[in-house]
Amino acid sequence: MIKVSTDYDPNTDLNSSKKFAIVHKTLEGENTLTSDRIISALKAELHKKGYTEVSKKEADLYFLFHTGVTSKIRIDRDYQYVNIYPYSYGYHAVAVPRTREYTYNEAKLIVDAVLPDKNKIVWRGTAIDYLKNYDTPQQKTRYINKVLKALMKNFPK
Repeated sequence: MIKVSTDYDPNTDLNSSKKFAIVHKTLEGENTLTSDRIISALKAELHKKGYTEVSKKEADLYFLFHTGVTSKIRIDRDYQYVNIYPYSYGYHAVAVPRTREYTYNEAKLIVDAVLPDKNKIVWRGTAIDYLKNYDTPQQKTRYINKVLKALMKNFPK
């Protein structure tokens, strides 16, 4: 399940800014296939909300994004009931604590809306999910589209 959170500057009227540019600098070793999918999905979501893509010079808003993967450990503790027969008579069970450790990768996507003239973040959306492994480019694209749709749901129209 995708966990989404947003934050924004309540003193900024984002409804008056309808022209955008996506500003992204490719980092060394970055998967450009994923970046291109994110850019495409972000553009699609903004177009649905009535925003128009323009050059960087003409934009009212810049959109930037950052991705990251963090290795996490989840520790679960539960109790397993163990019957101690033949050492006791009747039905007796003892609760034995059992600890399980799970290692997983957490993926994070952060999208910022920035006022170009002030270089100020006025909206930030963060999406966090378990890192998924998909086999085909189509599956990867569908998942990224799903993430951006959830992330941009509360962005103003």
